[in-house]
Amino acid sequence: MIFVITAILLFLIYSISTYSGSVPVISAISPQAANPGDVLTIYGSHFGTKKTESYVEIGGRRITASSYIDWKDDIITLKIPQNVQDGLVFVSTTNGKSEPKIFTNKDLVPVSAKTSVVSINPGIMSLEPKNQAVGGLLTIYGNNFGIMRNDSKVLFSWKEGVSYQQSFIACSDSDYEYWSDQIIKVRVPDGASTGTVTVVTAKGRSPNYPFTLLSETGTKTFTDKKIYATTIAVEVQNLNVSETTGTLVLRIPKPIITASQPEVEITASIPEPSIPEVAGTIVHNFDIDFEKPSPVAAKHTFVVSSYSVATKINEKLVKNYSSTTKQRFSEFLKADSLVKSDNEDIIALAKKITGKEKNPYIQARLIYQYMIKNYTVDEKVRPGDVPVTDLLTVKHGDAYDFALVYCSLLRACGIPAVPVAGLLVKDSENVLSHWWNEFYVENFGWVPVDCAAGTGYELSDSLVKKQLEPGKFYFGNLDSRYIAFSRGLNQLRPASPKNKIVYKLRTYAFQTIWEESSENITAYSSFWTNPLITGIY
Repeated sequence: MIFVITAILLFLIYSISTYSGSVPVISAISPQAANPGDVLTIYGSHFGTKKTESYVEIGGRRITASSYIDWKDDIITLKIPQNVQDGLVFVSTTNGKSEPKIFTNKDLVPVSAKTSVVSINPGIMSLEPKNQAVGGLLTIYGNNFGIMRNDSKVLFSWKEGVSYQQSFIACSDSDYEYWSDQIIKVRVPDGASTGTVTVVTAKGRSPNYPFTLLSETGTKTFTDKKIYATTIAVEVQNLNVSETTGTLVLRIPKPIITASQPEVEITASIPEPSIPEVAGTIVHNFDIDFEKPSPVAAKHTFVVSSYSVATKINEKLVKNYSSTTKQRFSEFLKADSLVKSDNEDIIALAKKITGKEKNPYIQARLIYQYMIKNYTVDEKVRPGDVPVTDLLTVKHGDAYDFALVYCSLLRACGIPAVPVAGLLVKDSENVLSHWWNEFYVENFGWVPVDCAAGTGYELSDSLVKKQLEPGKFYFGNLDSRYIAFSRGLNQLRPASPKNKIVYKLRTYAFQTIWEESSENITAYSSFWTNPLITGIY
């Protein structure tokens, strides 16, 4: 009798363990068409944390164990075997079989032979290490990368929310450390996610290769996409030129590419610029006639995609900065003409606020909380070249003062930090020049902070409806009302050392030159319109 009961119990346990799990679900496969030998990534859920007896089936053929690269509950990567046919892709586990996705074998698609082109396409063979954090060095081994980088680039997966749709973010110039035909050494860019990495050259694009982002320190999520059409215009009149033809140069700031602002397009330029882009600006060079100095003007329309960004950080796992990080971001650790981190009052206040705290993330939060509690934001931008440090004594200032003082206090604590300049869009009729910050966390990336918004400054109606607590939200998070034009001070070189320079104070871009004119232009008047939002999508 005992034997029978035991057998029944064992059978019930086996049945429950076998059938109580969820059937696997395939959300997407990438790529949908590929060649044998390429890496196929299957996104979904309920695959199981280990392969064990589970398997993938493609075109009626069960994929053998040697082809699998990685198997996780929500992602499977494998190398496509040589004899795989077109057909349906299934994931099968002990809990059942998924609904299929369609796969196409490129080798079976009739095309003109292009062996000479294929042979020079870049290809990734392996990564070292296979898993890496933001800012960590990744070595890519392969072939046909090119002897010089030139305009070639490395792309990492970038995700909107929890979407499985494949998007990419490019590494910035400062991320590359070595480039040869077979080896690339590059830093994982801010905003990268688990997914794939690929190399793009003038000869073509490599197949996507699986990559896993190490994210123990925290996560960063991008949602609530907004697309803005914004127009910037400048007019120059009343030009006076002595003796010979003069030269007037206008430097139009261009919105920057960031993890939360990944797409920027110039849709109109009137007139065509002399230089489409240099150092983050669009350059117009006008020759002003001595006898008939006619007025000149320039106008540009940009389409910018902006996302809300939310960060979650395990502050207990935040590490002190490595010597490599300090070296990489040395310019964001020292004082400059904007950031007064060497000011004695700034240094003393930073020590007072942070006390004995050594964790840089907690230090940054303590400084943020101090500022929104002790200082008041002015509704209007202060005129003139007034020092930002008087915020410490008068206890009020504009968003410009808040951003630069906060950045100064962080740098005084040894925290890499940047002020960001741009626009704050409440609606199409209410667009303001605005300033906020980002600071760096080791093995995580850049964390956004808006001290002015943290006081409740210029909240949008939609955010108010959500009963947002600005004091908590704007440390580590931003909504999608922001359009960034510069991070830190953009030090521009004049076209000629003899040119006269015009610098615009407290505006939507930190750049040292907005206008420059040759010596023989004795006078003129310029008018920069406030940026206009002509569409929100």
